[in-house]
Amino acid sequence: MRKAIPYSTNNKIFVLGESLDRVNFPKLYKWAKDNPETLEQQLKSIADKWHNGSIGAAMQALESDLEHG
Repeated sequence: MRKAIPYSTNNKIFVLGESLDRVNFPKLYKWAKDNPETLEQQLKSIADKWHNGSIGAAMQALESDLEHG
């Protein structure tokens, strides 16, 4: 299995081809910095189960859940 290695440019972190920034995704941004492997697994699972494989939609849903849950 490929290890999740997010990379960062200009205060953005890229995970699974999508960018996370501190302003729009503060919870996921912190998660990506602290434990990128589990974030990648969680996003893949949510995308596959609830969002027809869309990582972007999974990111929005998970960020919202973390902020309001």
